Amino acid sequence: MSALVLAPFTAVVPAGARPLAPSEPSAGQKRAQHPRFVSTWSLGALAPQLPLGFPVDPALPPSPKTRYRSAYRPPDPTTMPAPARWAELSDFELAVALIDFSPLERALATMYTPSRKGQVPFHPVSLLLSVCLRRELQLTWPALARLLASEHGATWCAHFGFTDGCTPSASGLRYFFQRVGPEVVETLCPRFITLLRTAGLCPERSTYPEDPPERGVTVSQDGMLHPARHRHCCHWATDACFQPLSAPSAATAVAGTDAGAAPPVGRPCRARAHHQPGCDCASVDCQAQCRRASRLDPAARFIHYAGRSPKEAVPPAAADPAGMPPSRPRPAVGTNVFGYRDVAERLLDDRFAVAWTLRSGLYPASTDERSTFRPRVQALRTTFPDLPIGEWLDDAGVGFGDCLDAIWELGALRMVDIRADPADQDPAACLRRGYDGQGRPLCPHGYRLRANGYDGERRRAKYICAQACRREPLRQGAPIQPVLGCPYLEPAGGSGYTVNLGRAFPDGSNRLAREIPYGSPAWQARYGRRNLSESRNGQLEGLGLKRMPSYGNERNTKEVQVGDFVFNLRTLGRLVRKASGGPPS
Repeated sequence: MSALVLAPFTAVVPAGARPLAPSEPSAGQKRAQHPRFVSTWSLGALAPQLPLGFPVDPALPPSPKTRYRSAYRPPDPTTMPAPARWAELSDFELAVALIDFSPLERALATMYTPSRKGQVPFHPVSLLLSVCLRRELQLTWPALARLLASEHGATWCAHFGFTDGCTPSASGLRYFFQRVGPEVVETLCPRFITLLRTAGLCPERSTYPEDPPERGVTVSQDGMLHPARHRHCCHWATDACFQPLSAPSAATAVAGTDAGAAPPVGRPCRARAHHQPGCDCASVDCQAQCRRASRLDPAARFIHYAGRSPKEAVPPAAADPAGMPPSRPRPAVGTNVFGYRDVAERLLDDRFAVAWTLRSGLYPASTDERSTFRPRVQALRTTFPDLPIGEWLDDAGVGFGDCLDAIWELGALRMVDIRADPADQDPAACLRRGYDGQGRPLCPHGYRLRANGYDGERRRAKYICAQACRREPLRQGAPIQPVLGCPYLEPAGGSGYTVNLGRAFPDGSNRLAREIPYGSPAWQARYGRRNLSESRNGQLEGLGLKRMPSYGNERNTKEVQVGDFVFNLRTLGRLVRKASGGPPS
């Protein structure tokens, strides 16, 4: 058995993000208190490796261009100002001064052709860093072009390799961003993580205190809803609204306009089904797609976000086990969103209280997580085949059997919030299946079992009754009375009835199967670390990415992935700044 000690279960506590306890140190204090913080992240410790080389596939062909209008050069560590002068540098600028991005030229230059005709292009790394600066400063393309051409942008031009009087125009910057392949932008964050791993800055095993040394890293998946840029359209559109109709005959078209004539058969309309203004798709304008459906954001979809976990939406039972009247249901809350939902996998480093974005993607807002979770897990394993994952933190949205199986197959702890079911509120149903609504096994008489540790080698949690009927009532207010004839009451003080919980319960269900007892102090301590991951939502909004800045799924996906790349660069700069004793940014 492993050394993990679990306190007796007393009451279920909501498993969301914990408020910061008064005695609990902040993230900055945790970093400062760690003995390896300065020796890992300070400028002096990194000096032998600077500049950090950005990794790319060595099999990529060289750039087809021999000349550029800009000349990106790797940063010179000897010209780095002393930490005491870093007050004028942002975290992003500090990271740019630590990394050599020149290897990215071959990946980015695939958009260029070997032709010698036309204007000599700018260096692709110069343009990519300009795109990142646009997101860092939340600028429009014209504003970014004006900054680079102005006196105030001289420092950025020096970083990026532009010269006086030779900077890109707004249309040139926009054209580069539109033309650069989505597969290149998608790999920016994974390549950055490879950079950290090569430099020994990224954990390879669990960093949670007292975890066994062989346990893999902790990954937390996070997501955020983004309203689409296109607002003036029908928000109830489905895939059918974008399918072409067979061309109507002239007679049908005329009949459709006559008074009292039945219109041609159109598409099913979700808007009309919800008593909203819809479309019968009887006009010529609706042949290619419904004229009310978005033509600028065709991948965007409508969703009502309730703003609470699924378990709170389950109707309460007629009475709780203690015989108390049901609680009053909460009023309906939430918001309507027409747009997209991003999904990102983040690696948690408990040592320094930071989270690094491994990968991210963008989907229609109504996408079922069950359809994307397993492919994303598989893509993560393909991207980092040698990075073991020992723990997966997630919300109840992935609390379905197939998603939980995917985490189990990783060999990771399933730190996933519970997706409730109406049967969880029925004590008789819980007794028949052998476990309650929080995944706590029950004895044959209905007493909740006590957690007795987790065996990491066998991957199973042990629960014992410890003769609970001798110490506590079966229901609140009932007398304490040992169960007559129970064979587990002897010898007195023994472990009693025992259950080993592995991949699933004996009935085959894994919806509530967890390695760490849900709601226990151990669960709350581990699950509360999702705060590190969920900070990404505020950062995205701070970069102007709450509402999508562009039209279309591909462009918006690149916007989000560039934003995640900027987050990683900011985090690197912030850690180096703090460890080197530099002034706040």
